[in-house]
Amino acid sequence: MQDNAALDPENRALYAEILRAPAGYDLDAALATTYTLDFETALVVPATLAFHAAENRQETLDTPLALLEGLERLSARIAIFCEAGRIKAVPKGANRLTALLEETVTEVTAPRDGAFHPKLWLLRFTPIGGHGRPRLRLALLSRNLTTDASWDLSLSLDGAATTALREENAPLVKLVRALPGLASGRPTPDRVKDMVTFLADELARAEWDKPEHIRSIRFAVNGLTDDVWRPRIGRTLGIISPFVTDKALVTLTRGIDPAKACLLSRAEELAILQPETLARFDQIAVLDEMAETEDGDEGEEDGSGPVPARGLHAKAFITERYSSTEITIGSGNATAPALISGTNVEVFATLSGYTKDIGTVQDQMSPERLGRFLREFAPFDHPDTLVEKAAEQRLDAVRRDLATSDPMLRCEEEDEGRIRLFLSSRTEVAVPEGIRLRLWPIVAGIEHGISLRSLYDREHLLARLALKDVTRWIGVNLVDDESGLELTFTLGTELVDLPYARTAEILRALIENRTAFLRYIRLLLADVSDAAKALFSAGRDGSLSGTFGTGQDAPILEDMVRALSGDGRQLRDIERLVTRLSDPDTGRSDVIPEDFLHLWQTFQAVISEKTQ
Repeated sequence: MQDNAALDPENRALYAEILRAPAGYDLDAALATTYTLDFETALVVPATLAFHAAENRQETLDTPLALLEGLERLSARIAIFCEAGRIKAVPKGANRLTALLEETVTEVTAPRDGAFHPKLWLLRFTPIGGHGRPRLRLALLSRNLTTDASWDLSLSLDGAATTALREENAPLVKLVRALPGLASGRPTPDRVKDMVTFLADELARAEWDKPEHIRSIRFAVNGLTDDVWRPRIGRTLGIISPFVTDKALVTLTRGIDPAKACLLSRAEELAILQPETLARFDQIAVLDEMAETEDGDEGEEDGSGPVPARGLHAKAFITERYSSTEITIGSGNATAPALISGTNVEVFATLSGYTKDIGTVQDQMSPERLGRFLREFAPFDHPDTLVEKAAEQRLDAVRRDLATSDPMLRCEEEDEGRIRLFLSSRTEVAVPEGIRLRLWPIVAGIEHGISLRSLYDREHLLARLALKDVTRWIGVNLVDDESGLELTFTLGTELVDLPYARTAEILRALIENRTAFLRYIRLLLADVSDAAKALFSAGRDGSLSGTFGTGQDAPILEDMVRALSGDGRQLRDIERLVTRLSDPDTGRSDVIPEDFLHLWQTFQAVISEKTQ
């Protein structure tokens, strides 16, 4: 947030900027919370953190070795918590690298039967070379960890842990400490529990660098207890919220002159509000469809366009109190579950500064800033909305039952390395009449699925798969016959009796020949930014032979010698790779050149001497 243009869509911040380490620092640990999640974004994030040149999402997705190395380097340092049953589905078959996210993603449920809805990043960076203090970064967003390109708001704060507890961080600390205990079905892995505890301790002592003109920052969290926080009443009120309910809007505007209240939301949400609720606002607006970019227009991929496509997702509450303006941003909509009953888990940050510096509510909504992308809301009948909402509620009830049923996948080995997957659950789920259920293993795709009417402790044969295609994730498709509405999502299970060699099989599928092996060795050895540039300039279908081909053996040898004189991390990475790709009995591999194996044996001998 800069000067008094806090809500100006020209102030663009990309996800890559939020995740990028400060100069001279490396990522030590990262924690994220989100309502919904898609696997593509979850795969891109480690690569973005590992390769500072990985700015383009599609280029990263088109470079499997970069995705693999990002996961190999950083998946053990990243923890993602999302609402159970809210991972987006991949009906045509998912990238098998999603298997490497199994310990990274933990599905949770809200403790008061609402939605787990916070969008938060907490990152810790350590200085390269070990000299200096670690740095912390806190990012509160209105967007989920998905490909959604709606207009959003984010607050990114940098700081460091002090020696004293900082009371203002207490609500956030409480949320972070609560996360492992919210796990649905499959317990939070011990590694993630340890990371959460460590980051919570750091957060408790964090002092943040405030944005310009901001005098104070207050945090709040709803949904963990019966205490419900909501924005303070002032003499004016501006509400930006894609989802709204009558009860929340009436409560928030109580005592405020309608002439000093304005509301920005989605047209379909405003259309079903009561007239008396709308009368509480003098100015009611929606995003102007003519101001939104079309799919594929320049600016959508890199975020350089004037306003993002696909509508509104930002949430903000702006009020003036005495000589100050307060801007609250975060995950919560102006709805009853977020701000009245407080059943949703939500996170908020309120920034306060002098009105003369930040501006008034009208300043923020003026034509010079956000207002140029808005148009006045024109009421209209929306008869289908109530029917759609009723169908959504029916499907969502089944989704929640499935997500909390403790599903389990059991592996059983067959001949020729194939695996039979048996699905069951510890809690009974009966699908109501008029709703159809189909489930499938996500790497295989929906055509390999089965249809069920109930799911309980009796096992159902879900599929027969190659070991490299086995993950703990299953796709779910629900269809409401009355309305025709469909709901498709991914559900995590507890995966038991998984053969130990699964990760090695995934590696062999990606590193399918000697050329790919040498590319990966160069990636492990090279400077991160140079390696990333080479990978992404080639792309998925381009040739990397000029950089990683067999004619480059001399640079590989030089880089290995250089790594030997350093901290040895890259050589440990190579040792792990060679072990996974080699036959445990013969030590040979179809994808590792014999010359490299002989070279590696020499390095192993030197490494052994150095460690004695």
